Amino acid sequence: MVEKRNKYLLIWFLSLAVILGPAYTLFDNYNYDFDLNPDLKTYLGLSEFDFDQSPVRRYRVIVPFTAAGVHFLLSPVLDKVQPWTFPGPDFSLGFSFLLVNSSIMALAGLLIYLLCRDMGGSVLGSTIGLLSFLTCRWTAYASGLPMVDSLYLLVIAMVLYSIQTKTHWMAIAAILIGPWSKESFLFIAPLLFFFGPIGKGKQVGWFLLSGMLVFAFRYLFDISNGFAFEESIAKDMSHFEEVKNSVSRLFSFHGAYEVFSIIGLWGVSFLLLIKKEIRQYLHQSTPAFFYFFLGIVFLHAMLSYDLARMFYLAIPVLAVWYSLLFDAGKKWFIIPHNNE
Repeated sequence: MVEKRNKYLLIWFLSLAVILGPAYTLFDNYNYDFDLNPDLKTYLGLSEFDFDQSPVRRYRVIVPFTAAGVHFLLSPVLDKVQPWTFPGPDFSLGFSFLLVNSSIMALAGLLIYLLCRDMGGSVLGSTIGLLSFLTCRWTAYASGLPMVDSLYLLVIAMVLYSIQTKTHWMAIAAILIGPWSKESFLFIAPLLFFFGPIGKGKQVGWFLLSGMLVFAFRYLFDISNGFAFEESIAKDMSHFEEVKNSVSRLFSFHGAYEVFSIIGLWGVSFLLLIKKEIRQYLHQSTPAFFYFFLGIVFLHAMLSYDLARMFYLAIPVLAVWYSLLFDAGKKWFIIPHNNE
């Protein structure tokens, strides 16, 4: 048990070490224009306990409140080491977000590595899968900026890993944390319900408990701050108006670029699919719930103007595929058949 814990800690730490450099570079050079990225204003505001924010985003308090706690502890030091050229509004608070988000993303990286291993990836192949996640430009984006995408990605990794390994406690944790990360967890919930390791009756109970906790918080939050409770629901429903525009952008050069920004050069590994045996191997190694999940990711993208950020949610599946393709390519192309 101790050896396994130390192994997990090492993978988490190495993931964090890889993430921090690109995340800090983005953090230190980003254009903090709230008109271009209003999400930043919301989450920085929440961390300063200014709750008069977007009715869609103002309930996602876990990451901002955690960053506020880190800021409280570290601000005496961070305020003294702030670079003169930092472009953002508050170096200390922004750096606190970076530490929180990078730590969460490293934890997601650990789960992605373990998912690759459990699905048949070798140590080296699973490391390739992990690296594809750690080096993706959107990983740096979610880690380095005052956002909450990190927690949502972690919840997705928890859901996929709990289904694959039938880990009950992780599925329950995902049900309880998911709605606090983003409201779009509503679309992830069916994945757990139909494929999860917990019996349907017990799942209904956990989902009801999770829903009651979230709606009670939202109701008290709105009443305490003088907000209209129904305003957030109306704003959430307005996302369906983006579908036509998202479809138009997807089937354009810019849409292709956004998808490629997630895959990058790691996508070269898909050329291995020209070999029939590898196609069959990948298909047989991919469980049905992966395809169900990719449909959910597509729905996310269609309801959002930011296609790339939403398609990025598929990165755990891509990482597993890269892992399996690496192992398959090593077997069929690199190692001669007579030496197998």
